[in-house]
Amino acid sequence: MSNTISYKLKKRTFADTVISCVICVAALAASVWQFVCFLNGEGKPFITNAVYNFIIFAELGLLSLILLEIRKTGKPFSKKIITKLRIMAVILFIGGLMPSYTEIGADAQTEMVTFTFDAKNMLIIFIGVIIGIISEVFVYGLSLQEDNDLIA
Repeated sequence: MSNTISYKLKKRTFADTVISCVICVAALAASVWQFVCFLNGEGKPFITNAVYNFIIFAELGLLSLILLEIRKTGKPFSKKIITKLRIMAVILFIGGLMPSYTEIGADAQTEMVTFTFDAKNMLIIFIGVIIGIISEVFVYGLSLQEDNDLIA
């Protein structure tokens, strides 16, 4: 890859890396805060929100690592990036299987708790599948990149 392309790639990914790192830290803070609220007995929905925020933290953390790898090497196709994409796909797929928790207060003495599996869960699972498919495209891109490096 020429130096100008590598420089342009690093320049384009800088803002993405910074933004994903900042949101990643915010998601971790939100997850910890909601877990502490759950431990203080403030309500059960906090634990599911903490898990969802932890999933967001893991996804953005992996995305940040991918962007840092691209900035460091200047090459978007590598085995490390493919592995991270596959881990992202698995985390989203498993996270989509977690049902939502809602608590409905019928009156002052009765509470009803429901666990729902809805379109949001299906969307999360499908996004995980799409990221898994993209990782397979990266496998093909890595093969082409290695062939190109052998020719050059």
